[in-house]
Amino acid sequence: MDKSKEELLKEITQASFAVNDLTLYLDTHPNDMEALKMFDQCKQQRKDAMKQFTEKYEPLCIDDVEAGASSWAWNNAPVPWEGGVC
Repeated sequence: MDKSKEELLKEITQASFAVNDLTLYLDTHPNDMEALKMFDQCKQQRKDAMKQFTEKYEPLCIDDVEAGASSWAWNNAPVPWEGGVC
């Protein structure tokens, strides 16, 4: 199923929160194998959602801009104060 822009942004936001939260937890519990596994899963989910978003809409981060791209799409989308989705 094709996800909407809003659905992908929500998924990215949720996965990013989980990755950040697990990073903090793992700073104090570095040997928690279940948390490490969850961290890897959330990180992969975020990476996949970011890739989908970049391919379908535009890059959210400069890391998602392809060096060999046929055009510079970094600033093509409206920013939130111009009616863009944030």
